Amino acid sequence: MRFDVRHSLITGASCWVAATLAFFLHCESPWWAVISAWIVSGPDLHASAFRAGLRVLGTLAGYGVGYSVAHLAAGDPFAQVIGMALVGAIGTYQRFRSRYSYAWIIGCITAQILIVLAITDPSSVYRTAHYRLYEIISGVVAVTLCQRLLVPLLGFETSPVPAGQSTESSPGFVPVARRKLLTAAFVGGLLPVAIMVLWSRFSLPSPVQIVVTALATIDHDVASAQVKAAQRLLGCLTGGALGCLTVFLSSNSFAIWSLFLVGGIVILSRLHLGGGRWSYVGTQGGVAYIVTLVTGNHAPESILPLVNRLAGMISGVLLLSAACYVVRLWEERTTPGLAS
Repeated sequence: MRFDVRHSLITGASCWVAATLAFFLHCESPWWAVISAWIVSGPDLHASAFRAGLRVLGTLAGYGVGYSVAHLAAGDPFAQVIGMALVGAIGTYQRFRSRYSYAWIIGCITAQILIVLAITDPSSVYRTAHYRLYEIISGVVAVTLCQRLLVPLLGFETSPVPAGQSTESSPGFVPVARRKLLTAAFVGGLLPVAIMVLWSRFSLPSPVQIVVTALATIDHDVASAQVKAAQRLLGCLTGGALGCLTVFLSSNSFAIWSLFLVGGIVILSRLHLGGGRWSYVGTQGGVAYIVTLVTGNHAPESILPLVNRLAGMISGVLLLSAACYVVRLWEERTTPGLAS
C-alpha cells in the first residue's frame, strides 16, 4: 500500500486524543495510551481494528496472569523468579508459534510489568494494573475515533489489500523451526530473570522499561534479533534526542506541547508507516519520542525522568544484544558448519 501523508496526520491526531483521554482519566502512565495509538494506527483500517482487539485481549490476559503470579509469589523471591521465567518462556514461544502473535507478546509484557513491580515496588502493583487497562483502551478508542472521522473527512478510503499480500488482519503465518522456537523461548524466559539479578546488584535504571524493551525486541532468529536490536537502538537515540529537545522548547504550555507532539509523530510516522527496511527505526523512534514527551497529566517539568526511561530502553537493547551474542556462540559450537 502506497504511503499517504494523510495517514500520518491521522496517527498524530490519534496520539494526541489518546494523551488527552489518559490525562482526563488521571492515568498513572499516560505514555502507554499514546504508544498504543502509535502502534495500532495504520493505513489499513481492518488491520488496525484487528490489532487493537488483540492489544486489548492481550492486556486483559496479561493482567490476569501477572496479577495472579504477583499475588501468589509475594515475598518469595524463588517463586517470583520461576513465575517470571515461565511467563517469559511461554509468551515468547507462543509469540512465534501462534497466528495471534501480537496478543501473546502484549500479554507477556503486561504480565512481566506486574511481576517486576511486585519485586521493585509491591505497593504499586494493583494501581498499575488498574490504570494499564484504561491506558490501553484510551489508545484504542482514540485510533478508532480518529480513523472513522478523519478518513472520510480527508477525502480517501483505505484500499483493499491485493490478493496474496498479508496484513495483520489476515497474517501470513510462517512456521518456525522447533529448534529456533525453543532457543527464543529459552532467551525469553532467562533474560528477564537476568535483568532483575543485574538490577539488584547494580541498580539499573527503570527495570520495567528494560524488561519490556528486551522482550519486545526478541526474534526467533539470532541474526534477525541483532538487526532488530540495532535498529531499535538507533530509533531510541533518534526519537529520544528529538523528544528531549522538544521538552526544552515546549515550556509548560499545553498548546505548544500539543503542537510538538502531533508534529513529531507526523514526522516519525513517515518512516514508521512507510514499510521500508528502516521502518522499525521509525517505529521505535516514535516510542522513544512518546515516552520522553508524555509523562504525567501535564507537560514535562523535568528531563530527569525522561532520561531514566530512555536509559532503561537502551539498557534493554544492549542486554538483549549480549544475550544474542552468547546464543550465537553456542549455536556455532553445537551446529556443524554454522561458523563457516
